[in-house]
Amino acid sequence: MSNSGSEVFETNLGWVGLINGETGLQCLYLKPRVEDIVPLLDKFEQYNSYSPLRCDEIKNRIFQYIDGQLDSLEQIQLDLRNTTPFVAAAWVACRTIPLGETRTYGWLAAAAGSPLAARAAGQAMARNRFSLVIPCHRVVGSNGKLTGYGAGGLRVKSRLLEMEQIYIQNT
Repeated sequence: MSNSGSEVFETNLGWVGLINGETGLQCLYLKPRVEDIVPLLDKFEQYNSYSPLRCDEIKNRIFQYIDGQLDSLEQIQLDLRNTTPFVAAAWVACRTIPLGETRTYGWLAAAAGSPLAARAAGQAMARNRFSLVIPCHRVVGSNGKLTGYGAGGLRVKSRLLEMEQIYIQNT
């Protein structure tokens, strides 16, 4: 389904909603229920530079990634405006975590330029408006255990990491 600059579709991980603008992806949310997507997209209604062609390309990349046919979503350009410099730095750093690997919030804080800000790095991941594209599912607690995942819970986070391991083994 698609309306007023947004695209919403179902995957085997849940529902995805996205808005893509002239300067890059504005948001991409993964949620268990479609009802959880619509209010999130409504926050971005001010973006009128929607491009169906570019949304279709992103949608295809998401399906390829979920189906284990694509190892990265790095080629998707993000619009990181309207966020703080630290959150943007944490999001950029998160995108450097290799497929199938994990890093701690402490590592992420250091990579974002603030080594003592592990808690703030966790908050940056909690605010991630680019599910899958910014792979916050690869960020774990200091003890190596999986921690919260707003895009469907720990089951989805674990499934994404397993899916990436299978991709690595098959290539």
